Amino acid sequence: MGRMVVVVEDDQAVRESLRMLLELDGYMVRDFATGEAMLAAHDLEQSCCVILDVDLPGASGLETLRRLRARAFDRPAIFMTGRPSPALQVEARRLSAQACFAKPVDIDAMLQAIALT
Repeated sequence: MGRMVVVVEDDQAVRESLRMLLELDGYMVRDFATGEAMLAAHDLEQSCCVILDVDLPGASGLETLRRLRARAFDRPAIFMTGRPSPALQVEARRLSAQACFAKPVDIDAMLQAIALT
């Protein structure tokens, strides 16, 4: 297994599908159903990047990344959303996100974005 990717997605089927696809591509995966659960983890610095759903229960993906950045977490982040918008793109760039994908996610494009991290 290769580098670790953190996935934060509240939809279990999507989370498990991403895990399977990433593991098939050689990544180790840590996954969480909420931003709060991920923020409570202590080994995030071992990851090469974080994939966050924007529309999470509790802290949104954007808020979760804001909190990570406030902790000086500098790993690349990739957002996924079912409701893309120009405002979301602007906020994602402001938070130094690597990419922001509309759902259903083009997995090849996402794997390319991860490979650049």
